Amino acid sequence: MATVKLTNVKKIYSGNVTAVHDFNLDIADKEFIVFVGPSGCGKSTTLRMVAGLEDISEGTVEIDGEVVNDLLPKDRHISMVFQNYALYPHLTVYENIAFPLRLQKNPKMSQDEIYERVTNAAQVLGITQYLTRKPKALSGGQRQRVAIGRAMVKDCKVFLMDEPLSNLDAKLRNQMRAEIILLRKRINTTFIYVTHDQTEAMTLGDRIVCMKDGYIMQVGTPTELFDWPANLFVAQFIGAPMMNTIKTELTKEGNKYFVSPFGHKLEVDGDKGKLLLERGVEPQEIYLGVRPEHVTLCKDGKKGFPVTILVNEMMGSEYHLHVETEDGNKIVVRISTFNLTEEEREQMVMGNKINIIFEGKAMHFFSTENEYNLLTDNQYHANDDAGKEVNEETPVEETPAEAQVEETPVEEEKPSEEVSSEETVEEK
Repeated sequence: MATVKLTNVKKIYSGNVTAVHDFNLDIADKEFIVFVGPSGCGKSTTLRMVAGLEDISEGTVEIDGEVVNDLLPKDRHISMVFQNYALYPHLTVYENIAFPLRLQKNPKMSQDEIYERVTNAAQVLGITQYLTRKPKALSGGQRQRVAIGRAMVKDCKVFLMDEPLSNLDAKLRNQMRAEIILLRKRINTTFIYVTHDQTEAMTLGDRIVCMKDGYIMQVGTPTELFDWPANLFVAQFIGAPMMNTIKTELTKEGNKYFVSPFGHKLEVDGDKGKLLLERGVEPQEIYLGVRPEHVTLCKDGKKGFPVTILVNEMMGSEYHLHVETEDGNKIVVRISTFNLTEEEREQMVMGNKINIIFEGKAMHFFSTENEYNLLTDNQYHANDDAGKEVNEETPVEETPAEAQVEETPVEEEKPSEEVSSEETVEEK
């Protein structure tokens, strides 16, 4: 068990490419921290600097109070699970899991103790029946369990996981996510987990570090990032479907604030209105944010906003309605199917008009100047691309930081560079 502290950490590649900018974070003992962000944001590079697989250009990394910048990976008391499993194809499952224990020289571990640790880990992970198989005879989920087992058996202070579920199908990801939650309770050590999947981040992390372009955009609990995003990027990255944003005017009449989405004047009531008043927010042009699940159907046509259904995605328990407002704005609405009448269900078809509404407590207010949340005290990096829309589906060009994490399938080649760089050092 250990604390981890990163102070002013920076990673600069040749050609003056900065992959990580001035990264500062304190991780408590036994805390589960998740680094999340799009491809190329520097999350894996930061993890690899903690592991010792990347040199640190500036700043310091401390594990349990000790600066580890100049220590080899084997001397940092860490275990790591890689994205592509990094199993030795010529070794059995048992031999793969036992490999780091056999390399241990001080003190050297007996065969009986190795057997006990490997079998205990296999039992926890449900892979006892596969111990005599080679990796090529395993499914993706089984290989990932073997990789986790190999990391589990070591006595480590920090457990690092680099997108361990990204190569699995949706069903296996859900299953493995639940198993990692249970595994965390069994191991009870400090975890740093990297993912681009905000669902994994929300369900696994005690705290989440949301990153973009090498900068920390926000650090907080899942609830804090969802309910009080520090900026527009976090607001749209966390949550699925992503938050709707409408460019509109925030106006003030006496002690009341109003917004005018879709050409309709709407009062900001409740706690959000009070908070705007307490903070003395000036009338200005804003991005108004409303999450799809906070938009509801309105039977009173006088109060709601008329919209036209463009697409209806039937998700089973809910509809994801892509709708267009009278002034041409396109937003997404999540509607539960549970309480809808048959008549209402029949209305949810392409081309039909419905009325929607949202309350003041569902609103989020972002500056058009820097995209900061007007209701939070923001100490994070300003958005250099203010005004650009965030699109989760648009591919982001990889920086060298993420490009170096690519691995090869276990059947085709030998274990990845990361494992050999760490484990061959131990052999020497």
